[in-house]
Amino acid sequence: MQEKIEYSKFERERVDSFLADHYKDYSRSYFQKLAAKNKVLVNDKPVLPSHKLKRGDIVEAEFEKEVKLDIIPEEIKLDIIYEDDDIIIVNKQPGIVVHPSYGHPSGTLLNALTAHSKGKYNPYLVHRLDKDTSGLIMFAKNEKSKISISKQLQNRTVKKIYYAAVKGTIVENRGRIEAPLGRSPENRKLMSVNPLATKMAISEFKVIARKENFTLVEVRIITGRTHQIRSHMKYINHPVVGDKQYGGPETINGKTYERQMLHAYSVEFTHPGTSKTVEFAAPLPDDMKEIFSID
Repeated sequence: MQEKIEYSKFERERVDSFLADHYKDYSRSYFQKLAAKNKVLVNDKPVLPSHKLKRGDIVEAEFEKEVKLDIIPEEIKLDIIYEDDDIIIVNKQPGIVVHPSYGHPSGTLLNALTAHSKGKYNPYLVHRLDKDTSGLIMFAKNEKSKISISKQLQNRTVKKIYYAAVKGTIVENRGRIEAPLGRSPENRKLMSVNPLATKMAISEFKVIARKENFTLVEVRIITGRTHQIRSHMKYINHPVVGDKQYGGPETINGKTYERQMLHAYSVEFTHPGTSKTVEFAAPLPDDMKEIFSID
């Protein structure tokens, strides 16, 4: 995609801001990266992203072609909730890693989606779920969709709801947790509410069911911090069942639960292709249902 645009405003404006406003599906940072590669031109000359435009300037951006991902296709069973030309929504099973890494070079969702795509598109990861968290995860099929969804996530316009089975009986029917999160001083792999934490995190919860010494809650995350639900629930002394890292119990009525009982239940966002609001949901998994005797 390459288009010449005449700047018609009287006020001066940064070229990266102007392009991000003109191309709604692309972020300002995307055009900053293009400018760093001399792919943003004003009057046929490369400019910095901070270049101030004046009335009559001709602006041009040379969009990059999609690059094939070097991920080995693997035939792994997928529970696909929805798929079209722009996005694919998967109900991730617990125990599977989302993308290849040093410790998990294969057997991931991206390996499975690469096989599923049969070379017709690149599955772009736009957000993540922990290995043992189940539920909905979104992938984009093209650069435009990836940038659109990433922008919505950054702007916090994507509505995500999780279900969590937690220890103890939560008396309140609803609650809101506002507490900053940061790396734990005791264990840098974990997040915690501590005096050095600077990033505010907000979680809202609603009780769905109670049984014995456990509570099933629906959690909406207003912010999107690493391990937000897991660390916030521990902070209010109701750790997620089976969450070894954050102190949750693993055995209920003689049965051991090997993973944290956290499920990405639903997601609502603006579809990058149609610009319409869409919502998808994944049913509660069996291991969480049995704790609360839900059919």
